[in-house]
Amino acid sequence: MVDLAKQAGVSRAKLYIYFKNKDEIVAAVVGRRLQFLQKYPVPTQATATTLVPTILNALLLMGSTTTRFERELLAVYPQQYRTFMHAYETYHRQLVDFYQDAQAHQLLVADLSAEYLLFQSQVSVRGILQGVQTGQLTLDQGERYLREGFTFQLRALLVDSQLAVTPETRAFGRVIIQEYYDTYARTQVK
Repeated sequence: MVDLAKQAGVSRAKLYIYFKNKDEIVAAVVGRRLQFLQKYPVPTQATATTLVPTILNALLLMGSTTTRFERELLAVYPQQYRTFMHAYETYHRQLVDFYQDAQAHQLLVADLSAEYLLFQSQVSVRGILQGVQTGQLTLDQGERYLREGFTFQLRALLVDSQLAVTPETRAFGRVIIQEYYDTYARTQVK
């Protein structure tokens, strides 16, 4: 709790106002991910309107957890790990179906499998964030690579790249970058 309070930039007393112990913090982190999955379910059908927001939500979710967090969750909180991974795997299967539907409707490129497209997205996002965590990338480089990565993803995935150029997409991009800074500004290796 002391280390967490330091990294969060708050006093230990303030941290204890919100959480009695580490168990409550872990439950809150897992709960936040599960709430995200409920708040932004994968649509059953791909349309020009639902496509880009669904892709961006998937990218945001891919960046919201790390392999280290998942390993530690499994080791210390196996039930929460199973709950989290079941929800995440269900979401991922729904994303595969959504991407396949988008490909069938000629909204997404169809010459690559939906599974690969999602895998490539996850590797890209997690790779950038890992680079920031380990100090291989500065915070500013990480932001630039995330922005360029999202642009690349949308241009590479969408049959009609004009679908990505909307005020809503730009606003969501700002949300993603704000989440990035909220998460990594305090944890970057100096």
